[in-house]
Amino acid sequence: MESVVPDVVTDNAKVFLAGALVNGFSNGVINAVLQLYLVALGFNGQQLGAIFMVNALSCSLLSIPGGILADRYGKKRMMLVSLALMMSGMGLLLTSRTLVYFQLAFLFIGAGNACFSMFAPLYSSFFAKDDMEKAFGLYGLLNIMSMSLGSLVGYVPAMLMGRYLLSDVSSYRWVMMGAGILFVAQYVFYLTAMRGYKETLSEGFQFKLKSWRPVIKFSALTLFGNIAGGLLFSLFPFYVNQKYGVDSSGLGLLFFVSNLSMAVSKGAAAAVAKRLGNMRSTAFGLSLSAVFFLLMPLSPNFGLLSFFYVLRMGTRFMSDPIITSAFLRSVSEDEQSTTNSLRMISMNAGGAVSPLIGGSLMDNVSLDSPAYIGTGLTLVLAVLYPVLLRKELDES
Repeated sequence: MESVVPDVVTDNAKVFLAGALVNGFSNGVINAVLQLYLVALGFNGQQLGAIFMVNALSCSLLSIPGGILADRYGKKRMMLVSLALMMSGMGLLLTSRTLVYFQLAFLFIGAGNACFSMFAPLYSSFFAKDDMEKAFGLYGLLNIMSMSLGSLVGYVPAMLMGRYLLSDVSSYRWVMMGAGILFVAQYVFYLTAMRGYKETLSEGFQFKLKSWRPVIKFSALTLFGNIAGGLLFSLFPFYVNQKYGVDSSGLGLLFFVSNLSMAVSKGAAAAVAKRLGNMRSTAFGLSLSAVFFLLMPLSPNFGLLSFFYVLRMGTRFMSDPIITSAFLRSVSEDEQSTTNSLRMISMNAGGAVSPLIGGSLMDNVSLDSPAYIGTGLTLVLAVLYPVLLRKELDES
């Protein structure tokens, strides 16, 4: 645990981490059932891509305004704005039936997510700079472990259909309703963690960055990486449902195991980086994940695919705490929310493009084509990180 837990964890940090547990659990539930719920309503791959694209697109467009407003007016006010938007989006998500209304729901959710550009700077403020890698490793560990537990709720719709004879649509909706309530409840912990929090507010609305060089490099690599993985994994439940006939119970178990694998890898990130160095551990994790990515579409059954999926998730995200820490160290403290909003744009821009392209490839080329393309792009990414971020990774 010494390699994961920072030397000092304040009460504010503990409350914030409690919110991360609630966030992970609710996301685990939604990941296991949402796409199957949409499939039960009759949506195809391209339509799923069009729905999830709106979430990422609205988040991308509003991340810069969200970051600037957080730096200008304070993170607490933007937290309340995010809460209001999320409540509106979740309400629409649970009552919609048509493509347009689902897109409107994800428009609100994406706008709420745009305010999350302040979360990493807020969380990092609870720790000393020397503990940053451990702090983000701990956050990732707890968040993903709770996400794993939430994934097991994927068994509940099957139970509701079998024991209580509910329809598939009703079963998925009841489960999502519980997840939506928890998703909103996480804000109670974040707002409580901000008691006594002091921050330096920027003056005016000038968009002039002192840290533009690292922002461009980190954002470009983040965009590239999200497209590489998102071609397949943004529609992964749809993919395995169409290829193997897997329902939410099978997905729930797979996500439970894979998220635990990812939690362990994120938790061990600081120890691995200390032994191999930040640059080598990042390149090694990405390269190894590409091998497992390639083996997934070649798997003859869901069991073998699940094995490679778990290994891919465990290796791909091992470097996330290192990269996040290196990024925050590379930018000025008074513009962390703004710069992180730019990085979030690159994350969500990939999320806007990849599901639409991936869904189109699955419907019109082959189910496996996004996996082969994503593998090639991941290998390129493994080369680009040490080439473009040698200085930032070595110094972090």
